[in-house]
Amino acid sequence: MTENDMVARLNDVEARLRRLEDCAAATGLMHRYAAALDNPVPELVAGLFTADGVLRTGRGEHKGRGAIADFYRSVPMFDPTEKRHFIALPKVAWIGDGVVEIEAYFTYIGRGDDASTLGWGLYRDTIVVDAGAALFGSKEIDVHFGGDLNQGWPRRPAR
Repeated sequence: MTENDMVARLNDVEARLRRLEDCAAATGLMHRYAAALDNPVPELVAGLFTADGVLRTGRGEHKGRGAIADFYRSVPMFDPTEKRHFIALPKVAWIGDGVVEIEAYFTYIGRGDDASTLGWGLYRDTIVVDAGAALFGSKEIDVHFGGDLNQGWPRRPAR
C-alpha cells in the first residue's frame, strides 16, 4: 500500500467517523426532545431548534424560536398532567456535512386527576450538527391518533 493509498484510506475513515458522530448527535437530540416534552417549558423546547428552525404540525407552520415557543405554549399537551414521550424505530440518514434526517415513530401517554391520554404519530426531522451540538433545523409532527383512554381508539365506520 502506497503512502497516497494510506492517506486516502485515512481520509475515508475520518469522513465515515464524522458521519457516525453527526448521526449519534442527532439521535441524542431526539432523546432530549422527548425528555423536554415530559416536563414542558416552551422556551426550553424551542431552544432545541436553530434560531430560524421550522416546526410543521396540523396547526400550521411556525418559524423561529419565538413562534415555536408560542406554538408549544398553546397546545393542550403542555398542561400540568404527568406524561411520557417515547420515540421508536428511527430511520437515520446522513444528508451532508452536519445535516442528518430522522424519521421516527412516537407515542405519548399522560395522566391527570380524572383522565389518561394516549397518542402516536410520526416525526420527520432535519437536524443540524455543528461541533457535535445538534439542533432541529425543521421538525414535522404528524399525529395519527390522540385521545383519552376513556374514549379509547374505536374503529370508525368505513366511508
